[in-house]
Amino acid sequence: MNHIFVTGANRGIGLEIVRQLGERPKTTVYAACRRPDSAAELQAVASRAHGTVHVIALEVTDPAQIAAAKDHVRSHTNALDVLINNAAIDPDDDAQRFGRIDPDVMLHTLHINTVAPLLIAQAFVDLLEASSLGRIVNISSQMGSIAQRDYGGSYAYCASKAALNMSTRGLAADLSRQGIVCVAIDPGWVKTDMGGRSAPLEREESVRGLLRVIEHLTRTDNGAYKRWNGHGLPW
Repeated sequence: MNHIFVTGANRGIGLEIVRQLGERPKTTVYAACRRPDSAAELQAVASRAHGTVHVIALEVTDPAQIAAAKDHVRSHTNALDVLINNAAIDPDDDAQRFGRIDPDVMLHTLHINTVAPLLIAQAFVDLLEASSLGRIVNISSQMGSIAQRDYGGSYAYCASKAALNMSTRGLAADLSRQGIVCVAIDPGWVKTDMGGRSAPLEREESVRGLLRVIEHLTRTDNGAYKRWNGHGLPW
């Protein structure tokens, strides 16, 4: 697990993934975010890294920027070991509440949280295939579990994560012959800008567990839906 590409790397869970991976001397991280010039924390993490961190501009809904990001990675390596699709949004609750649902918010959320990971996976598949064990990790959520959906609200976010889970299963089937392992992982309810201060899980603990799960993935895990601690989740 020497070459890892991470989207949404400028804050929250993505930033912590880059920080922890950057502590490993032989690891190269490609840390993608929309505006690298204004990502001060990410730039600081990159400058302190024991390994190598490349900060890359990427608007995940822009096919041209996805292609440019892939070209950047290819200029440094012929094989990508892990793609972590972490970039996501959770819109304001009012726009996701029944009776006030905004269709534009729904579509924008699906574009970023569901469609973009598919397009990025599609672009990077040949680099992942060149790895001894290419892994696509879609950062999902327990809120994407249909089996556990016994509450209302959050229509855009929940639907986008449930759709991401379905896409993960499709990728697992499509890419199994290439030996690429595709999983969806819930990082837990984490204290980040998105998760809020009342979340019970610190991002350091969540990411330590998440990276442990990723490192221990095997081909038998293909198509799995897991928690950050390795436990399975119901679809």
